[in-house]
Amino acid sequence: METQYDTKRISDFAQLVTRFRQKHSMSQGQLAQATRLSRTYVYHLETGQRANPSPAVVQNIVRALELTLDERNLLYDAYTQLTGQYIDSELFEGTLLDMGELARLLVYNTSYPAHSLDRLWFLHSWNAAATTLFEVQEAIRKGEKLHLLALVFDPLMRRRFHGWENLARRLMSDFLYDTRTMTHLPEYKVLWKNLRELPEFRRIASATYPRGKPAPSFVFQVQHSELGRLTLRTAITGFTGVASYSMVSYVPGDQQTLDMYRQHGWQPK
Repeated sequence: METQYDTKRISDFAQLVTRFRQKHSMSQGQLAQATRLSRTYVYHLETGQRANPSPAVVQNIVRALELTLDERNLLYDAYTQLTGQYIDSELFEGTLLDMGELARLLVYNTSYPAHSLDRLWFLHSWNAAATTLFEVQEAIRKGEKLHLLALVFDPLMRRRFHGWENLARRLMSDFLYDTRTMTHLPEYKVLWKNLRELPEFRRIASATYPRGKPAPSFVFQVQHSELGRLTLRTAITGFTGVASYSMVSYVPGDQQTLDMYRQHGWQPK
């Protein structure tokens, strides 16, 4: 149960943060995780003990709570009244809209096979090397919206991953950690329902728990129909202050894979 405050002594900004957080069914701990703040900081923010948060903190709260335009404007106005600082909402919105394109540009301009993920792990964009590596050219051509877990749990794809069980458990743990603050969202619930229909998904999900912040790199092996067995190491790139997108690159994990990358022009000179 969360502490009740004397709202008469708390700023409009602090009250709005509390109201919008509760409206979007998030606890103080979930908001803290989503904004990379401490729970104590969020508590002090809502009780008025933090009376001069930075514009970056406000922007992270807006992103985490997915506030509507009207809600954002209310929060920005209250922030200006509290601190005397002004947030350029138009500039902020432009930055948000550019993030997807930025992720796409980084993927397309990466020599290594790479793709971007949105916050729910839907595959947002691929470069040509990645579609070849994972042999998903036909699905991409059809414009199918792929999900990373759905791809790994697909019975046809599953046979290509050596040590599939360990890979599936590792990715499941990382996914549960990355989306731990989003389980209340309708789109998450729809996604989870669809994923549960995949073979072996319920068994793996029921026995897997988040192990903490995912490591930025791990090694796995994939069997390619033409290139043979490849040993891959992941390299994950995030965007500071923005959890909407990340980029995953696949670098060679052994000498044989390095040689194969060189043959296909995937190894930067």
